[in-house]
Amino acid sequence: MKEFYSGTKKKTGRLSLMLVMLLCAAMIGASCWFAYTQTAKDITLDLSSVLDEQLPAVMPETDLPKETQAVRPKESKPSQNMSAEETYPETRQAAVIYAPSTPAPTEAETVVETIALARTAKHFPIEGNVLQPFSAGELVKSSTTGVWQTHNGMDIAAAIGENVYPMEAGVVSKIEEDALWGICVTIDHDNGYTSRYCGLNAGLNVMEGDEVIITDVIGVVGGTADVESAMESHLHFEVMQGDAYVDPAGYLVQ
Repeated sequence: MKEFYSGTKKKTGRLSLMLVMLLCAAMIGASCWFAYTQTAKDITLDLSSVLDEQLPAVMPETDLPKETQAVRPKESKPSQNMSAEETYPETRQAAVIYAPSTPAPTEAETVVETIALARTAKHFPIEGNVLQPFSAGELVKSSTTGVWQTHNGMDIAAAIGENVYPMEAGVVSKIEEDALWGICVTIDHDNGYTSRYCGLNAGLNVMEGDEVIITDVIGVVGGTADVESAMESHLHFEVMQGDAYVDPAGYLVQ
């Protein structure tokens, strides 16, 4: 009897031990499964958040169903023979749209620019053929007086009443009525040179002290130079550097 009880007790102890071990194994398995499930869920959530942040930058949202969304074509590399405008037309279009425009100058700005140029330019005071050039100190015979003398200026053919202009900007330094050369206007150009316009009409457009530029009219041809009255109508024009006469043509073509 005692042996039977002892054997039964041993079997019961073994069964209890096995049950305990099974329970432990089940608990360990459940813990592992729970940890695995939770970790997979966390990974899925993290991946979803990353995709949500990145996808809008790649593919813009649209209200169209997925079935009707157009597939974006793959961009092809530009050909070496294509120009920059053909390869990137949007660049050319942007340049046209945003290119700064230069406003047209106003009438006042045009006048100011014209005056500025007229102050630095120089030209002959009148257009016409040269009847008698500068003699450069040599004696020439006057067709009016018959006397051999130097011709210190240039005679330019011009009709009576034709406008006369300064050869360059300056200040009217002298107006005189000479017995030989008639009504004369002298202009100081503030660069060591002066110019003199002889044989003008009495109705001058300037006075002593006036500032003039090449677009101003000094006066008109008047035929008042008696010393050259035998010649056809003209302007007698002189240029001086200091106290020395110089060739007007040589000065103006420099």
